[in-house]
Amino acid sequence: MSASFHFSPRPNRAHEIGWRPWGPEAFAEAARRDAPILLSISAVWCHWCHVMDETSYSDEEVIRLINERFVPIRVDNDERPDVNARYNQGGWPTTAFLTPDGELIAGLTYVPPEQMRQALEQVSAYYREHRDDIASKVGELRERRRAAVASMGPAGELSDQIVEDVLVALADQYDPVFGGFGAEPKFPHVDAIELLLHMYARRRDPDLLHMARKTLQQMCRGGTYDHVWGGFFRYSTTRDWSVPHFEKMLEDNAGLLRALLRLYRTTGDPEHRSFAERTLAYVDAWLSDPETGVFYGSQDADEEFYRLTDEERRRRQAPFVDRRVYAGWCALAASAYLDASWTLDRPELAHRAERALEWIWTHLWQPGRGLARSWRDGEPGIFGVFADHALFAGALLDAYEVTGHREQLDRAVEVVAFMRERFEDVDRGGFWDIAPDAERLGRLDLAQKQIGEQAIASIALMGLGRLLRDERLFDSARRALAFFAGHQEALGIFAAGYAEAVDRLLHPGPDIVVVGVGREVEALRAAALRLAEPDRTVQTLDPERDADLLERASLPPAPSPAAYVCYGRACSAPVREPEALEEAVRSLREAAARAAETLFVTAESPEETAD
Repeated sequence: MSASFHFSPRPNRAHEIGWRPWGPEAFAEAARRDAPILLSISAVWCHWCHVMDETSYSDEEVIRLINERFVPIRVDNDERPDVNARYNQGGWPTTAFLTPDGELIAGLTYVPPEQMRQALEQVSAYYREHRDDIASKVGELRERRRAAVASMGPAGELSDQIVEDVLVALADQYDPVFGGFGAEPKFPHVDAIELLLHMYARRRDPDLLHMARKTLQQMCRGGTYDHVWGGFFRYSTTRDWSVPHFEKMLEDNAGLLRALLRLYRTTGDPEHRSFAERTLAYVDAWLSDPETGVFYGSQDADEEFYRLTDEERRRRQAPFVDRRVYAGWCALAASAYLDASWTLDRPELAHRAERALEWIWTHLWQPGRGLARSWRDGEPGIFGVFADHALFAGALLDAYEVTGHREQLDRAVEVVAFMRERFEDVDRGGFWDIAPDAERLGRLDLAQKQIGEQAIASIALMGLGRLLRDERLFDSARRALAFFAGHQEALGIFAAGYAEAVDRLLHPGPDIVVVGVGREVEALRAAALRLAEPDRTVQTLDPERDADLLERASLPPAPSPAAYVCYGRACSAPVREPEALEEAVRSLREAAARAAETLFVTAESPEETAD
């Protein structure tokens, strides 16, 4: 069985442990043997996971004790985020001891060999001597969890106070000397940077821009950025960003690339553009497949290698690249490439992103089952992870806005319909993190709601709702966000993405509808994408192909090409020149703010224009 697991690339004996994959067979074996489970949660990129393979899991006595007294299960965090969300003990590797039915007995992270030997002896002895007590406590714990889930619900109203609370938390944790938030270890907190840039676009408060700008600049100029080959390392072990943990994650690089592009659009600073382009070059060279267009998961940490010069690196074997495709991360990278295509005026990047999304649709999407989490060795991984669906829907909508290709919208509609059918809590609002028909082993017996996932899903729902003029999608987003209202103060910086979603719900920006075909349409769409708005949608409608969407928008097929700026059901007169679009947005916004007569009303009656 160990052949299917990834161990440290350096010499080790971890494969001598009889690891089982997470699944009913391993749990059945634990029940049959009446033996506790040793659950190891690791990741292919994880430095300390490799160290544990080379030390504790290579210790002869540790190997013997595990094989004789435990059912060892090894889980890859990237492939099973659902398991990780329920058992992680504060980092990777996670070392958790479970009952045969999956309840936690004890848990740690990295455990050195001597301590591991002691832990194995103590846990196995405790389990033998206290089976009855453990069994009764398991039932109590599960009842408490069920009661806690049943009692969850909206704790407050959606208001601007949510955004204010999170901004205060960011300011409190901001490091004025080195940028970033908190002390060491210092993580990027991409959602926090994005919220600061979003709110700067709305308020023009220079302090918000300063915090975002300094954080990104300090990361890029310091050791957290690879100044030889490009790309961001995972985090810094020091407050000043000088000593990184050397893993490079697709998820981090995609998120930070989008933040850099947003910063560049705000400042026009060529340094910001340079780091964005170098990050693109790194992802192209190491975390992507030029043939299929897909993006890979990560590249291993290697402290010695990343300290070498370019010439020295080229003479050495590069750190291992995890060439598995993870649906959500691949979609996130596609979104970043779509942003880069119009921000940097590189249309080839949009084609590249569409190839990746096409691959996901062809290989990982199955009607009726949804999206597979990953792809490895020609096979899809598990189905039923909600976050991947939300990220994929968002990327499809990004592709539709940037390219105008109708199939991207149609696919987004299908993905969102599946999300609502399979994951939505219709009674209290929000989305569960796993599908109702997913496996229910151990703590997977109860689904959870993650605040970050609600934010991603809500932004996609609102975007699709505005494109389709479908109020039901807005209501779904509103209920998902309301579920966590009132919790933002306790969550602080970790509610940054949620706060941005709430702001977009409360203060939707303009919807730009471009009608027509041809090069002149492309010029209007490009101008719409570049509008300095904190929130906007862009839609390109072909009068023949998209007659249904034109009817929903109550817009005429002629003149063409033309762009319309809409707030709700109130739309501007047709804009024929790209350079006039910004003024049309300003004028209609001012008119809407004064609740005065709009420049051009497309509704059937005056009463219908109220918004």
